[in-house]
Amino acid sequence: MTGNTGLIIFSRHDSVRLPGKALMPIAGRPLLGHVIDRTRLVATKALAVVATSDRPEDDAIAAFASQEGAAVFRGDLRDVAGRALACCRAHGFDRFARICGDRPFLDPGLIDTLLQRQMAEDLDLATNVQRRTYPAGLATEIVATRALKHVIGATEDPEDREHLTRYIYRQSQRFSIYNLSSTDLDYSDVNLALDTERDLQRCAWIAAQAEKSELLGWQDAARMAREWDAQRHSKS
Repeated sequence: MTGNTGLIIFSRHDSVRLPGKALMPIAGRPLLGHVIDRTRLVATKALAVVATSDRPEDDAIAAFASQEGAAVFRGDLRDVAGRALACCRAHGFDRFARICGDRPFLDPGLIDTLLQRQMAEDLDLATNVQRRTYPAGLATEIVATRALKHVIGATEDPEDREHLTRYIYRQSQRFSIYNLSSTDLDYSDVNLALDTERDLQRCAWIAAQAEKSELLGWQDAARMAREWDAQRHSKS
């Protein structure tokens, strides 16, 4: 299976628990910068696009992405599925990796592995979160554009449109799905995502331990996350 592949980074300024986190510094580099750095390490030929909203509040995100040399697409804030499909149409993507902009330790190798699986079997979705064994913050999903079109045509539920793979998991019998499980240990108890001030402190500490955080392997990041949590627990 050939065709154009996209790496769509979804980012916005709004965050209920940590407003403005997209551009908050982690070891001297904005969160979104870390995500862009790691996305650029994906070996599969693909175009990386930062997809943010068209509201003035997200002008700073669009400006930062442009300064970094990343492509930018802007669309509806809440209808993330609609924004993603419009981005796919604008760039002619047949599939895309869904990349959350608050994942500073996302793994490019996982993206490559699932991209190759999706293309080889022409899947609707290749994922590692249908059954979670990887840390939070390492969610990796490759979505066929045709599957996204199906979602948009099948549901107007705001939750389905904001969380664009939610409908696919709920209606899994209608889609071809492959789930990748960790062959190492079960890391589902580890958090490498960045949603709160505590997460920011954890991620900053992990990044500060690595000479080049974009080269830090996810297993090492997970080990460090457990170490940080254990230290904080022992002090509480």
